Amino acid sequence: MKKCNLFYLSGLLFFLVAALNLVTGENHSTAVVWLCLGSSYLCLGYSQQKK
Repeated sequence: MKKCNLFYLSGLLFFLVAALNLVTGENHSTAVVWLCLGSSYLCLGYSQQKK
């Protein structure tokens, strides 16, 4: 499995956790942190794909 695919997979998992935290959780600041982490992993996957 390529490295960029792992970055994409982990980024999507971070987004899933953030969406679940926004819907069911009380602490929305944690969901924002998860969204930022998911975005950074998607950017890392894109940068690895370009190489």
